[in-house]
Formats: sequence, structure tokens, C-alpha cells
Amino acid sequence: MSEQPIQPEVIDTDYPVFEATHRGYLNIVGAKIPCAVLKNGKRIISQQGLFRAFDRPTKGEKRQEGLPSIIGAANLLPYVTNELREKCKVIHYFHTNGTIASGHNAELIPLICDLYLEANKANPSVLVASQMKIVDHSQILLRALAKVGITGLIDEATGYQYDREKDALQALLSQYIAEEFLPWTSRFPREYYQEIFRLYGWKYDPLSLKRTPFIGKFTKDFVYNEMSPEILKELESRNPTLESGNRRRKHHQHLTENIGVPHLERHLTKLITVMQLSDSIEEFKDNFKRAFKKINQLEINLAKESKS
Repeated sequence: MSEQPIQPEVIDTDYPVFEATHRGYLNIVGAKIPCAVLKNGKRIISQQGLFRAFDRPTKGEKRQEGLPSIIGAANLLPYVTNELREKCKVIHYFHTNGTIASGHNAELIPLICDLYLEANKANPSVLVASQMKIVDHSQILLRALAKVGITGLIDEATGYQYDREKDALQALLSQYIAEEFLPWTSRFPREYYQEIFRLYGWKYDPLSLKRTPFIGKFTKDFVYNEMSPEILKELESRNPTLESGNRRRKHHQHLTENIGVPHLERHLTKLITVMQLSDSIEEFKDNFKRAFKKINQLEINLAKESKS
């Protein structure tokens, strides 16, 4: 995603103004906090929302340059890390009404919680009585964020989670499905067809490349759909059935050489082994379910992407 801010000609500012693609309200610990996701992927909370999160008044003495007053007291400065200072930088973005809104990186909330909890561990505590209220609130906030985290909560509040999943899917599909068509080569070994004919009790002619229409359905069900229903859907979209009933290309010609084709080859190796161990089509289907356990490889990869 682009990191370049938008600088509209009609607004003259000496700071970058970013585009927000998703907006919403984060409801946490009884506070309604305006939040947004910027085009560059950063999650933002409004400046007022930062104070609402800790149940503090928005007006306060600005004690240290570059730090919000909630952490600007002199007794807290030893606990202000470089990461915290970076997250405190004000970020400007366009509000829904066309004005410029100011906010902070949403990760500032848990960092402030950590600051107060660390400061409270000192013996004796360096905190004053009014700051102890923030310690209690920080503990509540961290418990609320423990399972999902601030990023996940904002993605849900703004609706960005759905577009994020769609973008992740498209990114993964691009790894599997090639933009340029691969030259035609036989990706399916002869053993694959031999085993299909044997399982169904059909006579196999090794000199003929003709296959019954049922072979296509078998390949769809036990090869491409098992590799991933999402990949199959994309392949059928890019390589539709023509009026003749055939397709312009083989599905595997659309797979990428570095990821898509190796996945297909590994799948076929395992599939043919299961076929060879089966004495009938019914036994094969039972063995197939046990061997593959209906695992959707694309879902596994998407899960890995979301954790990274």
C-alpha cells in the first residue's frame, strides 16, 4: 500500500494529510472512540478518543513537547520509550465531513497502559493519587484487549476486516494463478487416468488421449476443489467453458510455476497413492476423506498471513 499522503490543492498545510478508507467507532470499556483505517493500513484513533479511552478530560496542560498531557507529567518521563514517542506523533487525515481530523496510532493505547503499570511497580510508587485512577483503567483496558488486540477491534469497528480478508485472498490467489498463461504441458501423469479407469471398472486405452466428460468432473472434485474452492472459482472465472463445452486452456496453464504448479504436483502425488491403495470407487472416497481430511490449503495460508 502507498505510504504517500494526499495533499489536496485546495488545502494549504505544512503537514501531510492522509486518506482514510474506513471509519467507525470503537466501543471499549464504556467509551465510544472515533477510529479509522488509513489507505496505508495504519489504524488511527482520534485525539479526543485517546482521552476518552482513559476516561480523562480532553483539556489538560501540555507539559512536554510531542507528548499528550496524559503522559506528559515529569514523574512519567523515565518510562516514556522511543516507541511510545513515535506512536505519540499526531497524524492528520480527512474526516467524513471533509475537514482535517487529528489522531494517533491506535497502538498508543496499550503502550500508555504499559507505561502506567510499569510506573506503578516502582517501590515506592512514583505515581500521585490522581494517576492511580489511570492505573486501574489501564488494567481494565488491557484485559479488554487481551484476546483481540486494538488492531482487530478497530478493523471490526470500521468494517475494514472484510476488505482486509478480501485483499489477503487476492494476494494469495496471485501467488497461485499466473497472469501469463503457462505453455501447455501434461501436468497429469498417465497413472492418474489409469487409476480412474480402474476404480470405475472401465477399459483403459493407453494409445488414446480421449477422456469421457466424467474425467473433468472427477478432476474438479478431487483435484482443484480439494486444493482450494477459492482457487477453483478463480480458475473457472478466468478459463470459462465455451459453447463447444470445452475450455480454451487447461486449468493448470493458469497456475504459477513457483507456487501453483508445485502445489498441484504434490496434490496429485498424494492423490494417486490413495487411488492405488483403493480397490473400488467407494473405497477410494472413504480413503480420500481420511487422507485429505477436507483441509482447505488456501484457508491455512490465509490464517498464516493474518498472523504474520
